[in-house]
Amino acid sequence: MKRWLRPLRALFGASEQGDEVVVMDPGTILYSLPTIAMDELEFVVPTRESFEGAPQFHEDIWRQLEFYPGSRREEIQQLLVECQRFERTHRQGPGWNQIYARRIAPAAMLNGADALQVLASVFETRPGRAPILTAARQPLGQVKGGFSVAIAPKIWLYGLRDEDGLGVLAVLLDSGADDFTLTRAFIALHQQHGLILVDWRQQMLLAGVQPDGDIEVWSP
Repeated sequence: MKRWLRPLRALFGASEQGDEVVVMDPGTILYSLPTIAMDELEFVVPTRESFEGAPQFHEDIWRQLEFYPGSRREEIQQLLVECQRFERTHRQGPGWNQIYARRIAPAAMLNGADALQVLASVFETRPGRAPILTAARQPLGQVKGGFSVAIAPKIWLYGLRDEDGLGVLAVLLDSGADDFTLTRAFIALHQQHGLILVDWRQQMLLAGVQPDGDIEVWSP
């Protein structure tokens, strides 16, 4: 998703004030996030049925909070170190003058054709619709090969799947969501499937669960 190409007018700072057009130097425009996932997603037009109940969010939120197999812990930790170094180098006041584009190979979180049903069963619910992504208040479409699982009010798991299993598994927290519910979800997925949870914006990794129930948290 080439986010910095959309929308062109906003990117290059052109705005209209009555009949006057004011043009800003694009070099002065800052990114509002330090990092984004650069997945080459495909989109389809939602149907009336597939639109109903589908989570909707801006494309830059895609994979900002996501699960990985515990076997990739060292890899994710190294990427968090690089991301933090980049973020500090390019921070300018309220934003960043460059963005760290994450290109991470998919990882099989749950394997098999029934992986989505297995995931939903962890939370005693059923799979939902594929996410619908937006950009600059305009819909991009429904993610092809996507899925969602509502695990609590205002909290969804979502990602990509194929016949081999779930290759992307991320979390959407809507405004007002209960963070403790996400903590319980992490504990369940870590204990049952060995998954870890990374927050790219907060540069933090939930890496394990101690015998006393405390969460093992790692940050660079």
